[in-house]
Amino acid sequence: MENQGNTYSELQELSNSDYKLTAGEADIKGWTVQNESETQIGKVRDLLFDPINNAVRYLIIDLDDLGVDMESKGVIIPIGLAHLHEREDIVILPNIHTDQFKALPYYVSGEVDQNVENEIRTIIGSPAALRLEEKIVELDVAEFYNHHHFDKAQFYNRDRKIHL
Repeated sequence: MENQGNTYSELQELSNSDYKLTAGEADIKGWTVQNESETQIGKVRDLLFDPINNAVRYLIIDLDDLGVDMESKGVIIPIGLAHLHEREDIVILPNIHTDQFKALPYYVSGEVDQNVENEIRTIIGSPAALRLEEKIVELDVAEFYNHHHFDKAQFYNRDRKIHL
């Protein structure tokens, strides 16, 4: 299978890169992040950008103290797992369980490598399977971002019907 220009590369924070948002890409820094029950779970700090493939890959989210033995922390979430609210400047992040938030590694600027990304993919797994996946098969680096977790079209689609 041809790689389709989606190879793995070092990621940069959008605010520290030359990347410019294009039409249809909202500047979501500072927006509230809610779960599907309209509970605020954090705020968008920044986006992680892939300069080789010219694509946003992750949301950097500062999670609130959600109780249940989980303090506030910064994490990265693949962009395709979230979506924009239909009308308001809110990011909706459904299908991630509190245990998954607790298990996600702390985000440290400049320290996101393939091991961290594989750990995140293992923790999040497939949204359909949620916590049922025990182990993700060995991932092909050339195809890493060819996964629905990185589908930015889903993220920016405000016409999506939201069932809150």
